[in-house]
Amino acid sequence: MLAAITTAAVLALSACGGEKQPGTAAPAPSEAKSSLSSPLGDPIQLSALTKESTKKAKSSKVTTETVAGDQKNTASGQGVYDGENSKLSLIMDSDGKKLDMLFVDNALFFKLDAADKAELKTDKSYVKIAADGQDPISQLIGKMMSKAVKDSDPSRVLEQISKAGKITKSDQVELNGEQTNHYVIEIEAEKAIALIMGEIGIPLPAETLNQLKAKLAGKNVTILTELWLNADQLPVQVVSDQTAFVKAMGAPGDGVAKTTVKYTDWGVPVDITAPPADQVGEMAEIMKKAGGR
Repeated sequence: MLAAITTAAVLALSACGGEKQPGTAAPAPSEAKSSLSSPLGDPIQLSALTKESTKKAKSSKVTTETVAGDQKNTASGQGVYDGENSKLSLIMDSDGKKLDMLFVDNALFFKLDAADKAELKTDKSYVKIAADGQDPISQLIGKMMSKAVKDSDPSRVLEQISKAGKITKSDQVELNGEQTNHYVIEIEAEKAIALIMGEIGIPLPAETLNQLKAKLAGKNVTILTELWLNADQLPVQVVSDQTAFVKAMGAPGDGVAKTTVKYTDWGVPVDITAPPADQVGEMAEIMKKAGGR
């Protein structure tokens, strides 16, 4: 169960997207949809417009699909986007097991079924992984959680592009019956790694960095990202394809690695709250009772 929780947490955090604010009725995008403007070529300008749009909409429903080799994980839920106060509620299908999770108050809460409770020797209905927790699992993903909070606004993708990549193509296409501006973005893998590690606060050891550089040298490896925005400059879909990078790193098998995030119902009020305290068990405490498994 702990292995499943760790895997699900990493997948959920890597797929987090959106910027929400609880407690206020979010003004939904105009019912009379504005006409689709021409695509932008400047990622900084595009980032600013998208950030302003998500800030106004405040919430959405979200679905994710993560493919890694022959493994596929899917999730669906809703999010509230407000910087470090962002919240997410997801039900994830990980290797055939359903995981119900909440990301709220800077912590992850996983709902436990009867089998989980028996395995973990607890009568609690939820296990909590805090960003500042001292147990091994919390420490492992704590900094990732902090970064995920910052990245919860979809416009953060554009901010990262301006530092590590560029818009290589843009056009207007129909997606799910809606006219959208479609952007194709290439992110330089080496720059992306340095950027991500720096933001998480984990500097790469010189030896590891040299190994990465050696594997990427002369290959011009990029992480291909596609972004679809509607007429209100709100993300409809984001696809990140890390296949080229994974293959360059020597991953076994076909090396396919892709994440797809879809957003719907922008502006619909979302209520996400932490479970009652008496139903929650801290990860460190539960790990001790379960024998550290």
